[in-house]
Amino acid sequence: MSDEYKYKAFISYSHADEKWAAWLHKALESYRPPKHLVGTHTSMGEVPERVAPVFRDREELASSTDLGADLTAALAASACQIVICSMSSAKSHWVNEEILAFKRLGRSDRIFSLIVEGEPYASGSPESEQFECFPLALRFKLHDNGELSDVPAEPIAADARPGKDGKNNARIKLLAGLLGVGFDDLRQRDLQRRHRRFAIITGAAIA
Repeated sequence: MSDEYKYKAFISYSHADEKWAAWLHKALESYRPPKHLVGTHTSMGEVPERVAPVFRDREELASSTDLGADLTAALAASACQIVICSMSSAKSHWVNEEILAFKRLGRSDRIFSLIVEGEPYASGSPESEQFECFPLALRFKLHDNGELSDVPAEPIAADARPGKDGKNNARIKLLAGLLGVGFDDLRQRDLQRRHRRFAIITGAAIA
């Protein structure tokens, strides 16, 4: 990822999803890309040795009318944005505002979604709209004037729900997107690491 950015990613989330945000923050910052990929150039810039730092706001936003200078600056200083998508975040005014602010920077193609509950585009039907997990600003593109349009967008999503990608594959999908590399490139490395760890644990148990 480009060195012009202070943060590799900005995590947007409802504070009802604090546990997911804490898990994701640690999962990203503790990850080390495969050595053979480090230094290679992708659409996201040069692959770094670590995916850090990642910005996560730990404070509840005050009841103000805008995001404030600190959050606005952090968004501008982030190479990518990751939105934790849930029924809570779909209703969050501030998550929506963070997405709008990042899109207005011209980085719509650098927004990634992590679905943790609910259903994408459930708001299309009155019977299911309460299960919507995508915030409004994620579901639609912007006009040239920076205002939200009625043209549907196609969010890039990893799905951590049971029966979908699952938590681990969702993590790898997000990392692949942030780094601009193939999912299989990281998935194979992850499997090798797991096999080595299992072999060490098994050997220790036998000993």
